[in-house]
Amino acid sequence: MREGYTSRTRMTTNHFAEQMGCLAREVIASYEARVSSVEQIIEATHEMLETSRNQREAMRGQLRETLSRAASLRKRDFDGMMQGILARQEARERAVKEAMRGYLTEQRALAEALKEALTGGEAEQIGAIKGLLERIAARREAREREVKTLLAEFQSKQKVMVQALGGLLSNGGSVRVKEFKATLMAIQSQHWSKRAEGDKGSSLKCKEEP
Repeated sequence: MREGYTSRTRMTTNHFAEQMGCLAREVIASYEARVSSVEQIIEATHEMLETSRNQREAMRGQLRETLSRAASLRKRDFDGMMQGILARQEARERAVKEAMRGYLTEQRALAEALKEALTGGEAEQIGAIKGLLERIAARREAREREVKTLLAEFQSKQKVMVQALGGLLSNGGSVRVKEFKATLMAIQSQHWSKRAEGDKGSSLKCKEEP
Protein backbone atom coordinates (compact mmCIF):
# COMPACT_ATOMS: atom_id res chain seq x y z
CA MET A 1 0.00 0.00 0.00
CA ARG A 2 2.73 2.39 1.04
CA GLU A 3 4.81 1.39 -1.96
CA GLY A 4 1.89 2.17 -4.29
CA TYR A 5 1.43 5.58 -2.68
CA THR A 6 5.14 6.33 -3.09
CA SER A 7 5.02 5.27 -6.72
CA ARG A 8 2.03 7.51 -7.45
CA THR A 9 3.71 10.41 -5.66
CA ARG A 10 6.84 9.92 -7.73
CA MET A 11 4.81 9.84 -10.94
CA THR A 12 2.94 13.01 -9.95
CA THR A 13 6.20 14.77 -9.14
CA ASN A 14 7.77 13.69 -12.43
CA HIS A 15 4.70 14.82 -14.34
CA PHE A 16 4.80 18.20 -12.61
CA ALA A 17 8.50 18.53 -13.38
CA GLU A 18 7.85 17.73 -17.04
CA GLN A 19 5.08 20.35 -17.19
CA MET A 20 7.32 22.93 -15.57
CA GLY A 21 10.12 22.08 -17.98
CA CYS A 22 7.79 22.45 -20.95
CA LEU A 23 6.48 25.76 -19.61
CA ALA A 24 10.03 26.98 -19.01
CA ARG A 25 11.05 26.18 -22.59
CA GLU A 26 8.00 27.97 -23.98
CA VAL A 27 8.57 31.08 -21.83
CA ILE A 28 12.28 31.22 -22.70
CA ALA A 29 11.61 30.73 -26.43
CA SER A 30 8.99 33.47 -26.34
CA TYR A 31 11.30 35.89 -24.56
CA GLU A 32 14.24 35.13 -26.84
CA ALA A 33 11.98 35.82 -29.83
CA ARG A 34 11.12 39.17 -28.26
CA VAL A 35 14.80 40.01 -27.80
CA SER A 36 15.39 39.13 -31.46
CA SER A 37 12.51 41.43 -32.41
CA VAL A 38 14.04 44.25 -30.37
CA GLU A 39 17.35 43.75 -32.21
CA GLN A 40 15.57 44.11 -35.56
CA ILE A 41 13.76 47.25 -34.41
CA ILE A 42 17.04 48.78 -33.24
CA GLU A 43 18.71 48.01 -36.57
CA ALA A 44 15.82 49.65 -38.46
CA THR A 45 15.93 52.66 -36.13
CA HIS A 46 19.66 53.11 -36.67
CA GLU A 47 19.09 53.09 -40.42
CA MET A 48 16.39 55.73 -40.02
CA LEU A 49 18.68 57.89 -37.89
CA GLU A 50 21.47 57.58 -40.44
CA THR A 51 19.08 58.59 -43.22
CA SER A 52 17.98 61.61 -41.18
CA ARG A 53 21.59 62.62 -40.55
CA ASN A 54 22.43 62.38 -44.26
CA GLN A 55 19.36 64.45 -45.07
CA ARG A 56 20.41 67.17 -42.63
CA GLU A 57 23.95 67.23 -43.95
CA ALA A 58 22.83 67.41 -47.57
CA MET A 59 20.49 70.33 -46.88
CA ARG A 60 23.08 72.09 -44.73
CA GLY A 61 25.71 71.76 -47.44
CA GLN A 62 23.41 72.97 -50.18
CA LEU A 63 22.23 75.96 -48.16
CA ARG A 64 25.79 76.79 -47.15
CA GLU A 65 26.92 76.95 -50.78
CA THR A 66 23.83 78.91 -51.85
CA LEU A 67 24.26 81.61 -49.17
CA SER A 68 28.00 81.83 -49.81
CA ARG A 69 27.48 82.33 -53.53
CA ALA A 70 24.28 84.39 -53.64
CA ALA A 71 24.46 86.38 -50.38
CA SER A 72 28.22 86.48 -49.73
CA LEU A 73 27.75 84.86 -46.29
CA ARG A 74 31.07 83.50 -45.07
CA LYS A 75 30.98 79.73 -44.61
CA ARG A 76 32.39 79.90 -41.10
CA ASP A 77 29.66 82.37 -40.17
CA PHE A 78 27.06 80.02 -41.62
CA ASP A 79 28.50 77.11 -39.61
CA GLY A 80 28.37 79.15 -36.41
CA MET A 81 24.75 80.12 -37.02
CA MET A 82 23.72 76.50 -37.67
CA GLN A 83 25.74 74.99 -34.86
CA GLY A 84 23.17 75.25 -32.07
CA ILE A 85 20.30 73.67 -34.00
CA LEU A 86 22.45 70.86 -35.40
CA ALA A 87 24.03 70.14 -32.02
CA ARG A 88 20.65 69.87 -30.36
CA GLN A 89 19.36 67.41 -32.97
CA GLU A 90 22.56 65.37 -32.83
CA ALA A 91 22.15 65.18 -29.04
CA ARG A 92 18.63 63.83 -29.53
CA GLU A 93 20.00 61.27 -31.98
CA ARG A 94 22.59 60.11 -29.44
CA ALA A 95 19.93 59.89 -26.73
CA VAL A 96 17.81 57.62 -28.92
CA LYS A 97 20.77 55.35 -29.71
CA GLU A 98 21.87 55.14 -26.08
CA ALA A 99 18.33 54.40 -24.88
CA MET A 100 17.92 51.63 -27.45
CA ARG A 101 21.30 50.09 -26.64
CA GLY A 102 20.40 50.16 -22.95
CA TYR A 103 17.02 48.63 -23.70
CA LEU A 104 18.56 45.75 -25.65
CA THR A 105 21.27 45.12 -23.04
CA GLU A 106 18.65 45.05 -20.30
CA GLN A 107 16.39 42.69 -22.24
CA ARG A 108 19.29 40.28 -22.79
CA ALA A 109 20.17 40.36 -19.09
CA LEU A 110 16.54 39.74 -18.12
CA ALA A 111 16.37 36.82 -20.56
CA GLU A 112 19.38 35.25 -18.84
CA ALA A 113 17.85 35.84 -15.41
CA LEU A 114 14.65 34.20 -16.60
CA LYS A 115 16.56 31.18 -17.88
CA GLU A 116 18.25 30.74 -14.51
CA ALA A 117 14.97 31.10 -12.63
CA LEU A 118 13.31 28.49 -14.84
CA THR A 119 16.17 26.00 -14.68
CA GLY A 120 14.73 24.25 -11.59
CA GLY A 121 11.03 23.56 -11.65
CA GLU A 122 10.16 23.03 -8.00
CA ALA A 123 6.69 24.05 -6.86
CA GLU A 124 8.03 26.72 -4.52
CA GLN A 125 9.64 28.46 -7.49
CA ILE A 126 6.34 29.32 -9.13
CA GLY A 127 5.70 32.39 -6.99
CA ALA A 128 9.22 33.70 -7.52
CA ILE A 129 9.02 33.15 -11.28
CA LYS A 130 5.65 34.88 -11.45
CA GLY A 131 7.11 37.87 -9.60
CA LEU A 132 10.11 37.95 -11.94
CA LEU A 133 7.87 37.90 -15.01
CA GLU A 134 5.83 40.80 -13.61
CA ARG A 135 8.99 42.83 -12.95
CA ILE A 136 10.30 42.06 -16.42
CA ALA A 137 7.03 43.18 -18.01
CA ALA A 138 6.93 46.40 -15.97
CA ARG A 139 10.55 47.24 -16.78
CA ARG A 140 10.06 46.47 -20.46
CA GLU A 141 7.03 48.75 -20.69
CA ALA A 142 8.91 51.57 -18.96
CA ARG A 143 11.87 51.22 -21.33
CA GLU A 144 9.60 51.09 -24.38
CA ARG A 145 7.87 54.30 -23.30
CA GLU A 146 11.24 56.01 -22.84
CA VAL A 147 12.49 54.97 -26.28
CA LYS A 148 9.22 55.90 -28.01
CA THR A 149 9.21 59.34 -26.36
CA LEU A 150 12.80 60.08 -27.41
CA LEU A 151 12.24 58.80 -30.93
CA ALA A 152 9.01 60.79 -31.37
CA GLU A 153 10.77 63.96 -30.21
CA PHE A 154 13.67 63.38 -32.60
CA GLN A 155 11.34 62.78 -35.55
CA SER A 156 9.22 65.82 -34.71
CA LYS A 157 12.24 68.16 -34.55
CA GLN A 158 13.74 66.62 -37.68
CA LYS A 159 10.52 67.35 -39.54
CA VAL A 160 10.55 70.98 -38.37
CA MET A 161 14.14 71.45 -39.53
CA VAL A 162 13.66 69.76 -42.90
CA GLN A 163 10.52 71.72 -43.72
CA ALA A 164 12.07 75.06 -42.73
CA LEU A 165 15.38 74.59 -44.54
CA GLY A 166 13.60 73.02 -47.49
CA GLY A 167 11.47 76.13 -47.73
CA LEU A 168 14.59 78.25 -48.11
CA LEU A 169 16.09 75.96 -50.71
CA SER A 170 12.87 75.98 -52.73
CA ASN A 171 13.65 79.63 -53.51
CA GLY A 172 16.57 78.51 -55.64
CA GLY A 173 19.47 80.94 -55.63
CA SER A 174 17.54 83.89 -54.22
CA VAL A 175 18.01 83.10 -50.52
CA ARG A 176 18.97 86.13 -48.46
CA VAL A 177 20.80 86.20 -45.14
CA LYS A 178 17.86 87.97 -43.53
CA GLU A 179 15.54 85.14 -44.57
CA PHE A 180 18.04 82.57 -43.30
CA LYS A 181 18.22 84.25 -39.88
CA ALA A 182 14.43 84.43 -39.66
CA THR A 183 14.22 80.73 -40.51
CA LEU A 184 16.76 79.85 -37.82
CA MET A 185 14.72 81.77 -35.27
CA ALA A 186 11.56 79.93 -36.35
CA ILE A 187 13.30 76.57 -36.00
CA GLN A 188 14.76 77.62 -32.68
CA SER A 189 11.36 78.53 -31.26
CA GLN A 190 10.12 74.98 -31.87
CA HIS A 191 13.34 73.03 -31.39
CA TRP A 192 14.32 74.01 -27.88
CA SER A 193 12.66 72.55 -24.84
CA LYS A 194 11.69 74.76 -21.91
CA ARG A 195 14.68 73.64 -19.89
CA ALA A 196 17.01 75.01 -22.60
CA GLU A 197 15.40 78.43 -22.91
CA GLY A 198 18.01 80.01 -20.67
CA ASP A 199 20.95 79.36 -22.98
CA LYS A 200 19.46 79.15 -26.45
CA GLY A 201 20.33 82.73 -27.28
CA SER A 202 24.05 82.16 -26.94
CA SER A 203 23.99 78.90 -28.92
CA LEU A 204 22.13 80.35 -31.87
CA LYS A 205 23.33 83.92 -31.80
CA CYS A 206 23.50 85.18 -35.36
CA LYS A 207 26.20 87.52 -36.57
CA GLU A 208 25.12 90.76 -38.13
CA GLU A 209 25.59 91.19 -41.83
CA PRO A 210 28.61 93.31 -42.74
